[in-house]
Amino acid sequence: MYGKYSATSYCYLARCSELPKRARGLYQNQVFCFIHLSVQEFLAALHVHLTFIKHGLNLMGQDESSKNPGICDLSFLHQWAVYKALESPNGHLDLFLRFLLGLSLQTNQTLLRGLLTQTGSISQTNQRTVQYIKKKISKNESAEKSINLFHCLNELNDRSLVEDIQQSLRSGRLSTDKLSPSHWSALAFILMSSGKVLDHFNPKDYSTDQRVIERMLPVIKVSIHSE
Repeated sequence: MYGKYSATSYCYLARCSELPKRARGLYQNQVFCFIHLSVQEFLAALHVHLTFIKHGLNLMGQDESSKNPGICDLSFLHQWAVYKALESPNGHLDLFLRFLLGLSLQTNQTLLRGLLTQTGSISQTNQRTVQYIKKKISKNESAEKSINLFHCLNELNDRSLVEDIQQSLRSGRLSTDKLSPSHWSALAFILMSSGKVLDHFNPKDYSTDQRVIERMLPVIKVSIHSE
């Protein structure tokens, strides 16, 4: 599963391999087919990040109007990338998005010192991105895409939604009739990440609301496949 890889892991790879200052285009011939998919996605994320920081060009945009040297706030790029990933019908941008967000962490900025140039407050930038992702989680109807957005929050070191649910579970005071859509998605993410075989998972034990059941679909699929 590629989910176990983080941006930090590949920042070490980039540092050790001395990536060229001038990155090539996204998925051009220089990226060979034998390179592991996760490495390709990381290099693509690094290229998009560098291009935005150095040239003000948003490669996630659709036209030249996205070229604006005056825009250096990474949250602008991040929100575009989240939007594009959610619009993708097959999830092909999910891993790329995780890496792109992870590059904004201070630890990774330090690891890639010389390639990345910090602009503005990283913590404020990431907080804006976190709030945008949380808003998308609360509105997004796709259970699978919500799970990926929680992975994105992990990349940004924000686990507030998950910790809310974990605390309720530990205390035994989990009131399923009062959970917000975001917290239902958080519960699904926790169950998916637990590593336990869900042999007898029944979504109706939590709620009979069809919208809730839809948010628990990834858990249902894992439960069915484990039987």
